[in-house]
Amino acid sequence: MRKRQSLHRALLAATKTMVQGGLSATSRRCGKRTCPCAHDATARHGPHLYLTYRENGASRSLYVPPEGAPTVRTAHEAWATFWEIGCAIAALNRDDLRRAWQAELPARTPRVRRRPRA
Repeated sequence: MRKRQSLHRALLAATKTMVQGGLSATSRRCGKRTCPCAHDATARHGPHLYLTYRENGASRSLYVPPEGAPTVRTAHEAWATFWEIGCAIAALNRDDLRRAWQAELPARTPRVRRRPRA
């Protein structure tokens, strides 16, 4: 019971800052033909950080300005923590169901083995 309460407290704490999605750093070309990035892949602009997520069945990206990167990384870590804790609670609930169902089963009678006919 204490473990479950501890998990619930940790889950609640994670919900205060969590953001679901993936983080990706992308380097891009600007589109100007005279810019070095147009001809040299190592001169591309970036990396720029994006938070990607799904909304109404569509994939979305949210640009993260450099000053917002620490906040988004912390929020992303909180989501990972939330997910891990949720899975741990689900495992406890599954074990509770298993025990409850096993307690309801009637006692099994041992099977009698028959000898093969000769």
